[in-house]
Amino acid sequence: MPGGMGRPRTQTFRESQEFPYTRKQVFEVVADVDRYSEFVPMCTSSTVFHSSWRTENVVSREPGLPRPTTIDQQSVQAELAVGYPPFRERYMSNVVLEQPWRITATAVPGGGIFTHMCTVWEFAEMASATGLPANPFVRQAARTKVSFSIEYAFASPLHAQAASLVFDKMARSNMAAYLARCQQLYGAPVGQ
Repeated sequence: MPGGMGRPRTQTFRESQEFPYTRKQVFEVVADVDRYSEFVPMCTSSTVFHSSWRTENVVSREPGLPRPTTIDQQSVQAELAVGYPPFRERYMSNVVLEQPWRITATAVPGGGIFTHMCTVWEFAEMASATGLPANPFVRQAARTKVSFSIEYAFASPLHAQAASLVFDKMARSNMAAYLARCQQLYGAPVGQ
């Protein structure tokens, strides 16, 4: 079996794209796990267990900043169902939100279709196209660099084989789905 020692092979996918929306807007779309079934490819249901919300005051270091800062880190459990014919499987994730710059979701071990699954979303504000400071009297286009990565290994060789092509396609269409959701919620970007 690929990966040796009888363990499924871990696969990784990474993508970055510039979104013409504010970092706060993009963060809110990705953080809205309850609504994933409305727009995320092959997500057939998404449920956040609101009673599991926790907020902790933690020290975090956002990339590009000179020193760590204290933030309110939120975490919650969510159950997602993904469907790709002929399969439909559920799994639990621990979702950690470090507003406004990162969201991490890790599949809960011991159940579901994954032996390992971790997604990381990072959001970075981009400088204006001119490189000059923003003029507070002129509405300028917002720009956010959105980076997405997923690392996963299926629990079953059958799932791994059946899902390998479909799951890769789903990961590749993921970014487009979130951009479309931003357009649906916030309208056309400034200047377009």
